[in-house]
Amino acid sequence: MGPHIRSDENDWHGLEIVSRGANRLCARDPQDPAHCLKFELPPGERTQVGLRQRMRRWLGRHVPRFGENRTELRAYRRLRARLAERTDGYLAACHGLVATRHGTALRCDCVLLADGSPARSLYRHLFEGPRLPAAKLCAAVDAFEAWLLENGIPLFDLNAGNFVVVPRGDALALVCIDAKSVLSGKEILPFSRWSRRLMQRKIQRRAQRLRQRIADASAGPVELAGRPPSH
Repeated sequence: MGPHIRSDENDWHGLEIVSRGANRLCARDPQDPAHCLKFELPPGERTQVGLRQRMRRWLGRHVPRFGENRTELRAYRRLRARLAERTDGYLAACHGLVATRHGTALRCDCVLLADGSPARSLYRHLFEGPRLPAAKLCAAVDAFEAWLLENGIPLFDLNAGNFVVVPRGDALALVCIDAKSVLSGKEILPFSRWSRRLMQRKIQRRAQRLRQRIADASAGPVELAGRPPSH
């Protein structure tokens, strides 16, 4: 979803914002704080993007099936149907579209910490704090990358805003809160979805890029884990 919340905006129509991205806003479900609601933002509230993204937004407005919420719901249901409980702990569950007084929203699990507060995104940990050990974050990327490769999942949008960080024992783990890139990508001809070898190489490159971003944001050097990117 979104990388961060602007400091001057903590609520939206009275709803507590969890995150805000270029196209959508995620808020706590006032009826059940264990869930969150994702709303597609109206055109005037979205950030400026390039031509390809503008075309995708136009398509989503005129053909609802291709909107962000419906795409994410289809992506999650496809993965859940194939992997069943193997998605647990890696993907935040999507439960369906619901009608609210603010419009249609996608209801999902709100990934919570032990104190009941929403887990913070990796982006916020890197750039707003609290800072977490870079080596543990890179190890969490390793684990998520291994899960994608083992299960042949074409999830390529491995950016810091699409993950929240949760503790698991002495380690840290990443939970993906936006899996729509399983169905929606930037390639005109999605060869990396058709070829398992190309898929694996692309996942490895994207995971290495995320590890590098963690290293760059860290106060000190960190030894990058994982394989070198394939070109």
